[in-house]
Amino acid sequence: MFHAAQTLLHHYEARTAEDAVFAVLGASFEDAALAFADLVHQGQVELTDCESGERRCFTLEVV
Repeated sequence: MFHAAQTLLHHYEARTAEDAVFAVLGASFEDAALAFADLVHQGQVELTDCESGERRCFTLEVV
């Protein structure tokens, strides 16, 4: 992950396959997906950038 002093963090809305919603910070979509997986221990997430409204889906292998 990136350090906050080096890169501006974005606010993301993370939605699980079960429609649970979490707030996640990240320097990028990829960074936010990793933060989500670390926080919730689930590998499927739909992220929405709260500023731009852009959405991306990720599937990660969580071990």
